[in-house]
Amino acid sequence: MSDALGYEGKKVVMTGAASGMGAAAAHLLVELGAEVHALDIGDVTAPVAQSIRTDMKSKASIDAAISQLPGDIDILFNCAGVPHPPASALDTVMINFVGLRHLTDTLIPRIQTGGAIASIASTAGMAWKSNLENVRTCLALETFDATAAWLADEPDLAADPYGFSKQCIIVYTQTLAGELASRGIRINCISPSPTASDFMSKLTKEIPEEAVTPFFPSNGRFAEPDEMGRALVMMGSDLACFVSGVNLPVDYGYCAEVAMGQRENLMNIE
Repeated sequence: MSDALGYEGKKVVMTGAASGMGAAAAHLLVELGAEVHALDIGDVTAPVAQSIRTDMKSKASIDAAISQLPGDIDILFNCAGVPHPPASALDTVMINFVGLRHLTDTLIPRIQTGGAIASIASTAGMAWKSNLENVRTCLALETFDATAAWLADEPDLAADPYGFSKQCIIVYTQTLAGELASRGIRINCISPSPTASDFMSKLTKEIPEEAVTPFFPSNGRFAEPDEMGRALVMMGSDLACFVSGVNLPVDYGYCAEVAMGQRENLMNIE
């Protein structure tokens, strides 16, 4: 099998391609022969087919980007994300989830049979079961504007907006899996452990790095963006052709250790 991953000639849409995991995935996808259409508020360095300046917290900006995308799409990668702090609580959820969902819902009719969607969640969202009612309330608000209005009035949002945004991605992914399976489209997400990226640099300016280290895998280090980019590309590839509805921890065994009672469950993972 000369093209086991199956990206040669595929039309790929990707958010967050300017930095970190998204940039690593974008470079790899281009090397694998994909036609990559990148949406990012920053400058994309990968040699993509087109780069569209996009603000993922703005419906108008997302819709303008959508109008420039191909009519037929094979794979969508949702990689855009910001930390809180420094991003505000509202902006964090708008960028990390609300914009992601609006883009995804709008593009699903363009995704071809045999296509796929893969998003970046986080181990910080692995407590979704304990917050499922609140997550489902958010997901029930199907439009961008209705969700933005609800979030603006949600008093508990400031408690953990980043974790909540990632919980929403995980539940959204699993909720859509059955519906999309009937159309021959897969949807998955990955949940990375802390990763050495511009994202993490911004976060550790606000939160000391030693506050993050308890969440390291037992290999004792940040992951590299390329290590997460490879996992994401794998989930969108033909190698994962019968994998859907999966939230894959990419954490060198961190969640496994928690599940086995081998380390403290600091994130309330179930």
